[in-house]
Amino acid sequence: MRESDSKKPAIFAMSNPTLNAECTAADAFNHAGENKIFASGSPFQNVDLRNGKVGHVNQANNMYLFPGIGLGTLLSGARFITDGMLQAAAEWYG
Repeated sequence: MRESDSKKPAIFAMSNPTLNAECTAADAFNHAGENKIFASGSPFQNVDLRNGKVGHVNQANNMYLFPGIGLGTLLSGARFITDGMLQAAAEWYG
């Protein structure tokens, strides 16, 4: 993600409970850089980036994400959801 062309790449670690999260907020900022959006399905503390900046953490919820993807799929008539479709939606919104 450090080499991403996106100005603000997003990482959504949505698994619950916290023990099952794909990564911690600290891991996301440490490995992918500070210029990102991080949200998780579990609560994490903001991350001290040790350069005077703070990596802000947001808590998201699958109940918002999955119905939106489902509705978009239904309205578009798509039979498959590709990574490219999700990328295009994220770039359009962001």
